[in-house]
Amino acid sequence: MAYHVVAQLPDAQELKEEFPPDIPRVLADRDAIRAVLAGRDPRLMFIVGPCSAWPPDRVEEYSDRLVELQDRVREKLLLVLRCYIQKPRTVLGWTGIINQPNPLAPPDIAKGIRTSAKMMANVSQQLPVADEMLFTHNADYFGDYLSYAALGARSSEDPEHRYIASLFEPPMGVKHGTDGDLRKGVNSVQAVQAGHDLALGNKHIATSGNHYAHLILRGSEHGPNYHPAAVALAKKLLLEQGRRIRNPAIVIDASHDNSLNGDGKDPTIQKFVVKSVLQAMFDQRAEYSLVRGFMVESFLYGGNQKIRPGMGEDGLSITDPCLSWEETQKLLLETADALDQGNRLLERSEWSDA
Repeated sequence: MAYHVVAQLPDAQELKEEFPPDIPRVLADRDAIRAVLAGRDPRLMFIVGPCSAWPPDRVEEYSDRLVELQDRVREKLLLVLRCYIQKPRTVLGWTGIINQPNPLAPPDIAKGIRTSAKMMANVSQQLPVADEMLFTHNADYFGDYLSYAALGARSSEDPEHRYIASLFEPPMGVKHGTDGDLRKGVNSVQAVQAGHDLALGNKHIATSGNHYAHLILRGSEHGPNYHPAAVALAKKLLLEQGRRIRNPAIVIDASHDNSLNGDGKDPTIQKFVVKSVLQAMFDQRAEYSLVRGFMVESFLYGGNQKIRPGMGEDGLSITDPCLSWEETQKLLLETADALDQGNRLLERSEWSDA
């Protein structure tokens, strides 16, 4: 076979003994997210944080700032820290801190697992933590730290990802594919919500289904899809499934193909996406009645940088460009203030410039 063993990896149970998860806190955070997704809690959820969780000390600094902000907006917003340790690549590239904790050094998965677990153990004591389920075999290491997980656009139609997601306890966001086919996205939500039989390890497992799986609209190669026609279609397709999809819900990913301009991805467009959707919700547009929140890519500094010798380690993204902390704080405070005014129609002049 075309491989060789590089190193022995940590034992999952021993890892959690060294970096213990705060189980009561994580369970309570999962319940809070479920309540928002089901509409029992009227707050909006923002899954916000860096495109990729690196370097870990700057992620923890961001978490410290975000928990202070959560205290200011807790009546109107539920903030979930985006702590993505694994990154999909279209062809080749850095696959995240879990595989390569030093992006300029050779991969070291054993070190990456320990580094990621330490970071997640720390930040999950302050806030609900989200990660993408890219490598399903990592669930044993990190599942107990997570209050939210997501299937990316390249994973959501894969049977293995769907099956593993159906046994995962945190609420699961499901993105449609990069082609923007919402029906396929809804099919994936239904598959994750359903129970499945699979071989896992040396056992036959019957899963119960993840009943809070929901659709994430992330735009497509054909353009954005946070506008009324696309959101209305997503709502229609979800509700058509009847009891096959429980707790139907939509999250708008303000980044990715919803934040493209002619030159590529512009992180500042995320502010316009959020405010446009909020305006429609304040207008009581029926198309948006299942929208429960947003995904926003944000870090300490705005923009991004290439992975190269001498790159900064001060909180500037090394993958996709992000909003700065100042822009993010302003957006979240304005959103909470607007919601505090009773969801009344806002004149555009009342928003700061997007």
